[in-house]
Amino acid sequence: MPPRPLVSLAQAVAGLTLFASIALPLTPNGHSLLEILLELIRQSPVGAVTFVVMFASPQLFGLAVAGAYFMRDEQAAVSVVQLPLAILQAMIFMLGVSLIRAPGPVAALGFMGFALVTSSYYVYASGEAAASPRERLSLRWLIRWGALLIAATGLWLRLQALRGLHLGVGLDVAIAAAVLLLALTARAPERAPTLASE
Repeated sequence: MPPRPLVSLAQAVAGLTLFASIALPLTPNGHSLLEILLELIRQSPVGAVTFVVMFASPQLFGLAVAGAYFMRDEQAAVSVVQLPLAILQAMIFMLGVSLIRAPGPVAALGFMGFALVTSSYYVYASGEAAASPRERLSLRWLIRWGALLIAATGLWLRLQALRGLHLGVGLDVAIAAAVLLLALTARAPERAPTLASE
């Protein structure tokens, strides 16, 4: 009997959908991240790599989740998912810090708090897991945490439409895929104990 996949097919499809958002319109003038990336590759390959790291880490995270479906070594799958997640968390922290002097985005203080709290907790959870017998965060925890970061940040970006920043449908697809991943990685509720019949 073949070993059970580390992530479900539904989770892999959600991750692939998140990755596919790279090809959908995102910027206010209708460009996708993929179009920008291809243009940067023609101009400066180094700049293209920097762009991917800074702006496409959510999509790389989705690709990593989808790739974990084909992996059977949990430690390897954790490493593959954790790399783009760590970059994503760092980018969110940097975005939060950059808002200190930003000219009035909507809910700036709230997002700065979100960036600080999530970054601090991620560092704490990683350290706590490394010091425990399990030695690392679980694959489920990483997928759920990444989905939470993407959904919350995406919703905050969508909120900026109140200040005139109208982003494309690629953002909505990424948010929907992240919310689906959150739902798919939720723990099943425990059944309440039944009362013995008298």
